[in-house]
Parts: sequence; structure tokens; C-alpha cells
Amino acid sequence: MIKVMLVDHHSLMRRAVREVLEQESDLSVVAEANNELEAETLATETQPDVLLIDPDIPGGQGLETMEHLQSCSPNARMVVFVSTHQEQRVFEALQRGAIGYLTRDVEPDALIHAIHCAARNDLCIPGTLASSVVAYLRTMEQAQESSPWRPASPRLDDRNLSFTKAFTSCWSPTPDMIASMNALSRRTPRRARRTRKSSQDQSSDAIPPTRRPLTDREHQILDLMRRGQKNREIARELSIAESTVHKHVQNIFEKLHARNRTEAIYLTSSGA
Repeated sequence: MIKVMLVDHHSLMRRAVREVLEQESDLSVVAEANNELEAETLATETQPDVLLIDPDIPGGQGLETMEHLQSCSPNARMVVFVSTHQEQRVFEALQRGAIGYLTRDVEPDALIHAIHCAARNDLCIPGTLASSVVAYLRTMEQAQESSPWRPASPRLDDRNLSFTKAFTSCWSPTPDMIASMNALSRRTPRRARRTRKSSQDQSSDAIPPTRRPLTDREHQILDLMRRGQKNREIARELSIAESTVHKHVQNIFEKLHARNRTEAIYLTSSGA
């Protein structure tokens, strides 16, 4: 059974989506939230497999809301559900950990298809944006090839893409490329863009904060995080408890001075 949580401040929309999803025997809507605080509480309690989320909910911070919910439910796959699509926002959503991006005019069958794709960790995007996203991923792949860090990622190949006649396109496998994209995304120079400082200030900023070294186990878990694996998958691969993985992940964040997985991957891939 795939557990789905709906995060949307439109009650009629939530009701309509619930009715569509619960027609499927393997889908169950386990929670609904209409603001970020409620969403964080329910995500922690229910630990859904898929989060269908409107990031512009009351009390939220746009796409950053997804990162907050990811920390509450680390194994959930996030699908953004909005009124309109914009190319840049699709890229930003993927960079922040989304596995899918849908608009509200999606057909019921395509919505169900997208939830199943997300549960399998397959990328779900509007078919009209598929070529743009593929081009973007190709750019990221080229950047990866010139980077000192080169994790084992599948080569991007058009044969890995299968488009549905309806709304979504699904691409599998995706975890490695999503991790690579997160690490090499345009978010990386953000700190440098925040303020314009003198060259003296900039040289002092170049000295990173002191970090405690990662243990062998933490390096092992970080490598699996780079491949896009969630805590549950890491626990299964390493034959340890999921709670133990969670503790190691938090230790990694603390040692690297990272707020989330994206920053942890970036910081260890760039030598920042």
C-alpha cells in the first residue's frame, strides 16, 4: 500500500484528489494538511511514501517548505502540485528534492500514474517540459564530468525516457542523476551571491568553518545519499536500523555545517 499525504490549502482540491487516489486499491490518503505547521506535524506522525504538495501553502516558505517536510519524513517522495508550471520553478523543485511536478489540470489517470512513478522513485514531469528538463540534466552531466567528484551515475540517454499520452513523463533510473543535479545545481554559488564584499572580506570568507572528520560509516552513508537513497533504503542496504541511519545523517549535517542533504552533498563534492 502506498501512503499518500496531501498538502494543499484548497479543501475542495484535497477532496477531489482523495477521491481520485482512493479509487486505486494500492493507494491510501493517510493525511491532509492546509498549512506548513500542520503538514510538518502530520508528516512526522504518518511517515507517508508520497507527499503531494502545493509549496505555496499558508505559513510556508515556497519551495523551501519541501525541505522542511523532508526532514520530518525523510523517506517520502515529494511531488509538487501547483496551478501553473514554469521551467525555472520545475528545476528549483527538483533541486530541492522533488521527484515530480504536476499542475492542477492533470487528468485523473495521469495523477494516479504520477503517484505510482513517485513511489518507485521515477521522475514525473509535465510532458511539455520534458525536453527542457533533459537538456538541463545534460548540462548538469557535463558539469559533473568536469568536476573532481564523479559518482557512478547512469548515462543520460533518450532511451531512458518514456512519455505517456496524458500528462506526465517518467524516467527511470533517476536517483543518481537527481543527486548529481542537487550537488551541481545553480544553488551552489548562492552564498557567494548574497553580498558584495571587499576582496579582503572575500578572502576571509574563503576559510571554511572547522569541521570534524566523518567516520567511515558516515562516509558510507553519505555515498548512498549521493545516489539518492532515502534512510529506509540505506538502512536496508547496510543492514542497520533506520533510526541509526537517521542519527548518522544528523551527525553528518552537524559536522559539515549543512542544513540538508543537498548542502551535504555539495559541500563534500566541491571541497567547499
